[in-house]
Amino acid sequence: MVDKVIDYYFCMNSPWVYLGQHRLEEITERQAARIAYHPVDLREMMLRLIGMDDPPERSALHRAYGKRDMQRWAAFYSLPLSDAPRYYPVSQHLAARVVVAADRFGADVAPLVLALPRAVWAEDRNIADRVTLTAICEECGLPGDILLRAADDTETLEHFGANTDEALARGVFGIPSYVVGDEIFWGQDRLDFVERALATA
Repeated sequence: MVDKVIDYYFCMNSPWVYLGQHRLEEITERQAARIAYHPVDLREMMLRLIGMDDPPERSALHRAYGKRDMQRWAAFYSLPLSDAPRYYPVSQHLAARVVVAADRFGADVAPLVLALPRAVWAEDRNIADRVTLTAICEECGLPGDILLRAADDTETLEHFGANTDEALARGVFGIPSYVVGDEIFWGQDRLDFVERALATA
């Protein structure tokens, strides 16, 4: 039996990660596939790709369109979405390392990968705050105090950095990105193509 894998490169403060997670899980169930979760440091990626830790500022028209597009997708998926999240922009580093730590311990990280960006984009919660992160872990049935401590472990830090190195080595340049075999699909609006790639794997 072929092992169908989606290597998933993402960050925890992205609205697109929140909006696409349910659908990604549905696809993997239909296709008898599995997701390998790889949280990355997007700022580090941008620094190494274009020499700055943030992409160039988008025009007002571009920003307005992006906001409207998020609203369309939220309505399509019947998901709540804040027009002006209280805690955004927000650093995702600690939250990402919590996911890495949970994955290291063999936990199912899918609930966290949904809950953390949802906290930003639908619940006005601060995922850079340790108390909030601990609570979110507990809500997902995971030991928050243990994961917060493990998030600062050298092994977790190295794993987080290695995810970013691996993403760049494979040609990933943005998030969320889904890699099936050698094919990269950037953006949750490419999930139809992800499913097709799995179906023909």
